This record gives sequence, C-alpha cells and structure tokens, in this order.
Amino acid sequence: MSLLILIAIGLVLALIAAAGYRYFRRWRQASIAADILNDPNPLASWTYTPQEWQQAVTDEFDWAKAGGGSTQVRISQRGVYVWSDSDSHVYQLETGTKVVTFAGYLGIEGSPLKLRVRWKVVTYDEHGARQTKYHKEDYRIPVPLRVKDEAEKVVQFFQQRLENNLDAYTAVIPDDQPISLFGKDSF
Repeated sequence: MSLLILIAIGLVLALIAAAGYRYFRRWRQASIAADILNDPNPLASWTYTPQEWQQAVTDEFDWAKAGGGSTQVRISQRGVYVWSDSDSHVYQLETGTKVVTFAGYLGIEGSPLKLRVRWKVVTYDEHGARQTKYHKEDYRIPVPLRVKDEAEKVVQFFQQRLENNLDAYTAVIPDDQPISLFGKDSF
C-alpha cells in the first residue's frame, strides 16, 4: 500500500471521528436542553425583549447574534437554556459530578446572575497513579430588572442547596485551595 493511500485513510478516519464527536456533543446538549424545558418546576424563566436581548448579547452572550426577535431563558438545577428563533445555548449546571459552588445577583440594573460550576475528573496514568484535575466555569446571565425576583430565587436555591451539602462543595475544591467555612466560593 502506498503512503498516499495510508494518509488518505488516516484523514478519512479523523474526519469520521470528528463528526462523531460533534454529533455526540450536539446530542448531549439537546438532551440537557430537553431536560431543562421539561422540568415542571423551573427555578426561573423569562423572555428578553428585543432591546434587552441586544444588550445581553453586547454585555455577556458573545456566542449569540443580536437579532430582532425576543429570546427566552429557562433555568433549572440541571442548567440554563437560552434560545431564540436563530440561536440557542445550554449552560450545564448540576449534571453528573458538576456542582454549583457560587450563585450571586446584586439586584440592580445591569447586574448579571453569576453562577460558578466546579467539578473534578479523576484519571489514572500508565503506572496506575491517580491524577485528579479540578475544573471550574463561570456563567454570567444578564437579568432584566423586571425579573429580579426570578434571579433571586435561583440564588436562594443554590445557596441553600450548598449550605445543606458542604461535602459536595469540598469534593470539587483542590486540597491546596482555601475554602470558606460556609461554602461560599468567590466569583
């Protein structure tokens, strides 16, 4: 077999693997979005007016387009789903080993809902030695002042959940990082 054929086969296999990975990620995002939409008791839900959406895209949502229509937000324990006619995005919150370790909102004009999600991944190297990697993601969700109460409900839910389960918090914080006695993670 010539080298050119082997290279072509390698490229085809790489393309198939990339397409499979992309399909899996889209399927997983769609599954989480469906869970959020089907939650009978969401933590919060609101609709951005076109002007609010344009400001939200300018301030925080760099993945979106500031189109003319309204956009909806729905928040559950599992995640945040933001969707419009042209765009959608899922922020995973408490899925699998992920834990919301901070939730905050100032309740003033222009203040976003801030959520920090942490998780750890344990792997083993070729010698069987355990390796733990800690990860975190911060999400900022713009909140129109008219739905201030919705954002405050989200904060109360996650703060209460964290206070009642400090073990979940300490499990996703590295040993060399200081932790708060009350499980409050700085943002």
